[in-house]
Amino acid sequence: MTLIDDILLPASLWTIMFSMGLSLTVDDFRRIAANRRALYVGIGSMLVVPPLIGLVFVSFFAPTPELAVGFILLATCPGGMLSNLMTDLAEGDLALSLSLSILVSMVYIVVVPFYAHFAIQHFIGVEAQVSVPLIDFVWKVFSITLIPASLGLLLRTYRNDLALRIKGAVKILGTGVLVVAFGFILVDQIPVLREHFSSLFGVTLGMNLANLAVALTLTTVFALVPKERVAIGIEHMIRQEGTAIYIAVTIVGSREMSLPMIMNTPVALFLCIAFVFLSRRSLAESRAGAAKV
Repeated sequence: MTLIDDILLPASLWTIMFSMGLSLTVDDFRRIAANRRALYVGIGSMLVVPPLIGLVFVSFFAPTPELAVGFILLATCPGGMLSNLMTDLAEGDLALSLSLSILVSMVYIVVVPFYAHFAIQHFIGVEAQVSVPLIDFVWKVFSITLIPASLGLLLRTYRNDLALRIKGAVKILGTGVLVVAFGFILVDQIPVLREHFSSLFGVTLGMNLANLAVALTLTTVFALVPKERVAIGIEHMIRQEGTAIYIAVTIVGSREMSLPMIMNTPVALFLCIAFVFLSRRSLAESRAGAAKV
């Protein structure tokens, strides 16, 4: 498992973050300011609602301290790359989805080392065997997220033709290696998964449903249009679990801590697909009603 923890997992995440940088342009950051109200609601909700809901759920339902930290890491993840595809399929606001993914990811890179470090101290305790110095922790996260994403953006900026040619292959390679690493971790943790499956599934499902409900309530209160509500709702379900798993497995050294993120992948995907179908039907009915008027 040292090959998985110390080589395959970091390499896959580095490759994925590099491919994300290859997908970015300077215009993407200009687009962030295009729709400020929906953007502010989405960012505020993503940065506040999931961490608070995660803290409530783990305080009452997490079966072990390691799984509690894992759920906190999951709760602080930004929207994943798949959220943009799901938003497009749901006929939501794709530009808003892209802007939220970019901006919240940038904020996440800065704040996640602090979230993770203090979650470990709170739930596991300073006397535990897990000891991660804060500065070293921050540097390890930055080196696997901000640096490759920045390199990808630089390549896209100065060698656009090369970036466009390789980004698809780079993303497939990184994702494939990450899936393999997920599989090995899951097999290694089958005894823990069997023992706590109901708790893991219940907390993961509950967190996703609560996040979606609060997000949709906030977007309704702030009078966002249906396409914007769809985009923000999906961002609250599809998450970037890879970085959180890297923190749990490679930096902290706890494979058990990664189980909430692995559990979330199929649970969130199933909920999101259902949400896509419901959103498409709702938008179609709204268009039909408007046409009759």
